[in-house]
Amino acid sequence: TRFCLSRGLGDVYKRQCMNWSEINLNNWVLWLGLGIVALAILIWIYIRLHEKLPYELNETILTERERAFYRILKPIADKLELQICPKVRVADIVSIKKGTKDWQKWFNKIRSKHVDFLLCDYDMNIVLMIELDDRSHESERAKKNDALKNAIFGGRLVRIRSLKDDVEAEITAALKKL
Repeated sequence: TRFCLSRGLGDVYKRQCMNWSEINLNNWVLWLGLGIVALAILIWIYIRLHEKLPYELNETILTERERAFYRILKPIADKLELQICPKVRVADIVSIKKGTKDWQKWFNKIRSKHVDFLLCDYDMNIVLMIELDDRSHESERAKKNDALKNAIFGGRLVRIRSLKDDVEAEITAALKKL
């Protein structure tokens, strides 16, 4: 196998060919350059594979208020033989009808929203959604989000304003309406 290099000088070209066995380390600059490039690529790959991610694990997925409500809700759900799923995305509860025009626009309206608690039967069929409303729901943006959830879920959405409310009675009343 022959290795050829063409060197140009104006209109005159000189072709220099040699066998691979004749190539020696006289071109040390070329080999050094190739080695540096190869090393740089390996370092880049190593850094990308061992890059520290900027995430840290939260201690809980619920706020203090949500945990307090969960403790109230748990015995009620057990009594009604329902499962509690906290912080479920709206996009995991509903889907957009096939053939809907501007599908992405409608999906964008729900993709980052969630309900505080979802109650399901033991086969994980959706029964009821629960939202804990507090002062944060008084802003215009929150009111708009609440109106969207109300429109989507209708009577399957129960809003709890105070943890002192009779939660069991509200849930039971909502279940009777279904």
